[in-house]
Amino acid sequence: MKIFTAIKNNYGKYLAKAAGAAAVGLVAYDAHVLGKLKADTYSQSKMADYCTATFDNSMYLSEPSVVQSKLKEKVHNLRMESNFGNLFNSAAGYFGGVLESMVSSVVPLGLGLTALCASIKKHPAVVKWSGIGLAAYAGVKVVRDILGFGQKHPLNSRYK
Repeated sequence: MKIFTAIKNNYGKYLAKAAGAAAVGLVAYDAHVLGKLKADTYSQSKMADYCTATFDNSMYLSEPSVVQSKLKEKVHNLRMESNFGNLFNSAAGYFGGVLESMVSSVVPLGLGLTALCASIKKHPAVVKWSGIGLAAYAGVKVVRDILGFGQKHPLNSRYK
């Protein structure tokens, strides 16, 4: 019975905690998806550069030699069949994408973490104001970015 009265008396604080958890979850989901996309593009870009470099190396000889030519071709084929470099390039691209997304979403992430991690008993005002900040940020995002009100149309902005 004490649990229900505690929640009933502090519903705003618990709503702020729920909003903080939702904000952190949504930012983490966006960061993960962007990280996966960046992992693919970064890895493919690096692999294309690597293929060009190894192919160029296999095509030119410093002196005429059949043995050297065949060895360079074997090394080139071996390097092209190896996925070892892709593993590291994918990881670098993933973490780069995650960090990029986290930096671009620093406001909801900071407010969400503050609302989620602040103690309700020690800092009730911090929890409430973080929740209010999250609600305001979400409202502005919905009105401006999702509904499109208050923004100039990018295609028509030159002619106005």
